[in-house]
Amino acid sequence: MSGKRTDIEVGDSPRIFMVMESSNYLNRLEASQFSIFTQKFHHSVSKTLGHFEGQVLDQDNSKYLVSFESATNAVLCALQIEQKFKYVTPRFDVGNRKLKIGLAAADTVGDEMRIFDKAIAQATQMCEVVNDTLVISAAVKLQYESENKNARINAEHIRTLKSRELDFLNRLIKASQRFSKYGAPGLEQLRAALGYSRSTFYRHIKRLTGKSPHFFIREFRLKRALKLLHDRRGNISKIASETGFKNASHFARCFNETFGILPSRYARQYVM
Repeated sequence: MSGKRTDIEVGDSPRIFMVMESSNYLNRLEASQFSIFTQKFHHSVSKTLGHFEGQVLDQDNSKYLVSFESATNAVLCALQIEQKFKYVTPRFDVGNRKLKIGLAAADTVGDEMRIFDKAIAQATQMCEVVNDTLVISAAVKLQYESENKNARINAEHIRTLKSRELDFLNRLIKASQRFSKYGAPGLEQLRAALGYSRSTFYRHIKRLTGKSPHFFIREFRLKRALKLLHDRRGNISKIASETGFKNASHFARCFNETFGILPSRYARQYVM
């Protein structure tokens, strides 16, 4: 996102953070169609956020960071955005358009900005990694149900992550990021760092991401490569090498399989 977050107002109310991402920056549309979708998407989201009193803290063409004072507003807003998303998506482009939403609750005790940052990190990880459209933490579920005595979270539409799943997810992302500073994270490196057997490691990653550890790591490397490419941190060959791909052609093939566009075309069309 922009990196210039709006200040969060600290108060007595509990705080729920939403991270929402649309894959509209990874598509094969022409510029005019891309612009029309973006306008419709942002108009729809803005209207829904206003209705549910969501405070936009940061946003760009594909991603939102939003704060809510009630779990009820956060959950209902997320459900409505998800419902409306299909109506702003061109029929011919449904396969390329994805929406992901993560909701996390800030702790009620401790240094405000530190606990806010922790909740935002949780919401980001749920949005970017977990293999479901709408994912919430157990704390959000508990808060929602305490605000609505006769209501329950519908597991068919919303995935709730248990505390131990959130802990595993956080450790997995931190370890992946740590190893990526020294090259591409390796499967055995991650498994050993987290202290799991091969079977348990496979099971946990598959349950969270819907992918095998091999494909999770490949996608993690590709997303890092995408960011390096977007930030103009080198040519395609250099980025391929830095993110652990054996050569530029292998990198281009994997990039195209994952994102539906060649890295060279992405750089020409979407990197300003």
